[in-house]
Amino acid sequence: MFNKSTLTITTSALVLMSTGVAGAASNPFSDVPQDSWAYDAVATLAADGVIDGFPNGTYQGNKTMTRYEMAQIVARAMAKEDLQKADKAIVDKLAAEFAEELDNLGVRVADLEKKSDNVKFTGTARLRYDDGDINATNPKADWDKDSASHAHIEYWIKGKVNDNWTGVAQIETEYNMKSDSITAYGDKDMQVNKVYAEGNFGDSMLKLGRYGEFSSYGRIIDTEISGAEYTFEAGDLSGALTYGRLKDSRTLAGTTFENPKDTKETFGAYLGTEYSSARLKYNLSPVTAIGATYGRLNEVTVEDQGFKDSVNIWEAGFNTKLADNLTLMAAYSKSDLDGVTDSVGSEVVNDGWFSELRYKQHNPSDVGSFAIFTNYRNVGAFSTIDATVDYTENVRGWTLGFDYVPMENTTIEVFYTTGTQVNATSTEGRQDVDIFRAQMEFYF
Repeated sequence: MFNKSTLTITTSALVLMSTGVAGAASNPFSDVPQDSWAYDAVATLAADGVIDGFPNGTYQGNKTMTRYEMAQIVARAMAKEDLQKADKAIVDKLAAEFAEELDNLGVRVADLEKKSDNVKFTGTARLRYDDGDINATNPKADWDKDSASHAHIEYWIKGKVNDNWTGVAQIETEYNMKSDSITAYGDKDMQVNKVYAEGNFGDSMLKLGRYGEFSSYGRIIDTEISGAEYTFEAGDLSGALTYGRLKDSRTLAGTTFENPKDTKETFGAYLGTEYSSARLKYNLSPVTAIGATYGRLNEVTVEDQGFKDSVNIWEAGFNTKLADNLTLMAAYSKSDLDGVTDSVGSEVVNDGWFSELRYKQHNPSDVGSFAIFTNYRNVGAFSTIDATVDYTENVRGWTLGFDYVPMENTTIEVFYTTGTQVNATSTEGRQDVDIFRAQMEFYF
């Protein structure tokens, strides 16, 4: 059974043998004596299913091997995980015997990987269709059924600067299949969404540039900022400190309200771009963790209501494994922006709950894997900046959906959300929210 490491090691060994490796104390091309204990050791590992023997996938106990051929087999055995105690002892003994050959082989493999893996390109292509009342955050009273469909592509470029630092860039483009145009980024066909460097900073990590900021459970923020992030880990405790600027000025949760005056103008809580935060996570056990994030926004204004100040916003939550294949997460978020009324005179809600129960987990590399999930949200418009889960802002309701992997590196997601607005964005009152989504993603 071959894996990527096996192929790399085998290829490197062939290169070494064809070019003639010199300088070893023992001749790597000399045969291992036929009465050597190493053959019995390899036979035991082959019988236990740890290795297949020769690089051609067979084991032939009646044929001798060179020391390099034996080192190849040992290297494959060392790459195995979860070895039985007895097998691990055999592998360790073989590794000691052929340490010189393994060392030479490992140096060459490392050199090859360093050259070939210096820059990596990955990406995602997505086809998405949404249908229903999809304007829960907009001042629209005549909510007829609507739909939106798009094709989205993002490219990730990662380049190794040195052993400690990496440069990262993300480029996105989105095609609106309903309007037959590229509209997601104004007059730009593509947008550089992220450009940053990350690396070691003492015993911690530092990120500099324009990167994705994510609160503990993605309830108060999941969007790009330009700035710096310092992260640390100490046993079961981890955390981060962030300071930067949002990528653009926007309304809280993207929500605008129809003004009850005759002018029918709209208003919202418009954010200044300066943002700072502190994030902590603690593992209570191997299956349960808690987390919290505190954030601060400067220069938040509410048009036509005379409010201008900085806003504090925070979230706290937990995630746990209830049983095999069953997980639960829940998080609460709140800001101190209050005293703002919506389109019908009610105060805009500044706190919110989100919880999700998930059965199984899907993995794009595991064909046939799937997940079934349901979540409940009661999220006030002023309790979040830009949340991770779509259609949560200013929505009270339920979602039921599933993820499925039909083929390698491909996922399908389908969900249905039903509920109502938390606050009315129209003078006609709170509207229903009913959304159906189907999407397919391809990873490359």
